[in-house]
Amino acid sequence: MDTIYHSNIPIETLSLLDCDVRNFNFIHPIKNIFFDNIDYIRKLDASGKARPCILDNAERSLLCHTCYLGFDQFECPNCDNWNVVPHSCHSRFCNACGVKYAKQLVAKAISFCLDCPHRHIVFTIPKELRNWFRQDRTQLNLLFVAARNTISILTNKSLADKLKKKKLSDTHYIFKDISVRNEFSMIATIHTFGRDLKWNPHIHCLIPELIYSFKKDKIKTFHHFNFTKLRKTFQFELIRLIQEAGGLKKPEEKNRLYKNHPKGFYVYAKFKSDDNDSNNASSNKNSKDIQGCVNYFIRYAGRPAMAENRITEYNKESKTVS
Repeated sequence: MDTIYHSNIPIETLSLLDCDVRNFNFIHPIKNIFFDNIDYIRKLDASGKARPCILDNAERSLLCHTCYLGFDQFECPNCDNWNVVPHSCHSRFCNACGVKYAKQLVAKAISFCLDCPHRHIVFTIPKELRNWFRQDRTQLNLLFVAARNTISILTNKSLADKLKKKKLSDTHYIFKDISVRNEFSMIATIHTFGRDLKWNPHIHCLIPELIYSFKKDKIKTFHHFNFTKLRKTFQFELIRLIQEAGGLKKPEEKNRLYKNHPKGFYVYAKFKSDDNDSNNASSNKNSKDIQGCVNYFIRYAGRPAMAENRITEYNKESKTVS
């Protein structure tokens, strides 16, 4: 089949692909709700009350599989049979493209996971710090670095104690240039909202319970996570990195965080027990169901915040969604 572009397609055919004639229905409720309120979103964008990416992704998702994003026409040179295939928007906000992106991401992550028990750990931050990250979202990368440094310190306890005694200066990435360290693996993703869809950035990590010793050139198991150490180390590392980035300039701001959170910032790494001070590895969330874990924490990295089947009603007059 040959590919022919839109210049050869009759105008009446284009109108069928045009979102201007979209009728409101619940085949794609989110798209139709945004289509009905696109002027309001554009006003928010024009007034600077919404980030540019919001309008961009909303419009792209509305135009998904329409002629506005381009399309290919496939025509058979023998029988004159032809078909039009509109282009997709490739936006992670789109309920079609976002779900597809998430599935591809999960498949890629599972392809290089080790065949061993993994630990699913969630690093959270207190309410006092959420607004600081919201004002400058580029600083969200510090959450990844803090999580990485925390696990690095736990898997290199003796090395960390040794360097602490020597009072060596801290670096952005702990132990990065030390050749005798134990190396660990981690897949991490960030969720910027909680179940209530409010701003609540937190890091999900999947960590195999194996570490590689450069010094001994061998792989060994590592399944003992001290939760008290986990919380307090994450707290120290995140505060240190925020100060390094220019935040928490006043000493009382830093002191208040330590005072209000004497047990450290909350880190979830348990399966059933709610006692987060237990050091019993048997109660921890060390899952062998790798695909289930990856599916859970990567799906939010690429899919819309709400599944369309959760929407039961939309009132165009009152502009309310149930």
